[in-house]
Amino acid sequence: MTELKARSKFIFGGAIIVLAVGYLIVSSIGGSTAYYLTVEEVKAQEPSERTVRVAGTVMGDTIEWNAQELLLKFRIADDSGSLAVIYNGPRPDMLRDGAEAVVEGRYTERGSFEANNLLLKCPSKYEEAATTTAEAPAK
Repeated sequence: MTELKARSKFIFGGAIIVLAVGYLIVSSIGGSTAYYLTVEEVKAQEPSERTVRVAGTVMGDTIEWNAQELLLKFRIADDSGSLAVIYNGPRPDMLRDGAEAVVEGRYTERGSFEANNLLLKCPSKYEEAATTTAEAPAK
C-alpha cells in the first residue's frame, strides 16, 4: 500500500512539472509573437494596445533626437507610404538615412507609431564587397 502511495505521489509530481514546463513554453511563445504589417496596413487599422511590427526604410531628413529626454522621432517608409515613429530610449548608432528598420510597438490615436523596440539592419562589409565585385567588368 505504501508503494502505491509513493508511486502515485511520484506520478502526480511529474505531471505537475510537465504541465508547468508546457505552460511556460506556450506563454513565452504567445507573448513574443507580433505580426509584420506594411505602413498602409498600420494606418488602416484602429489604434489599439496590440503590439505589431512594421518594417521600413528610415527617412534621414526626418530624424529628430532629443538627448535630454532620450526621445527619438523619425519616419519610416515602404512602398505603401510613410509612418511617423516615436521611440523613447538611446539613439542607435546605425540610425541614418536609408537604414532598414523594424519597429515594434503600437499605433496611437495621434496617427503615430509608439515603438518600444527598434531594430536596425546591420550593414555588412561583405555585402558591399559582393556588390563591388559583381559590378566590376570581366577581363
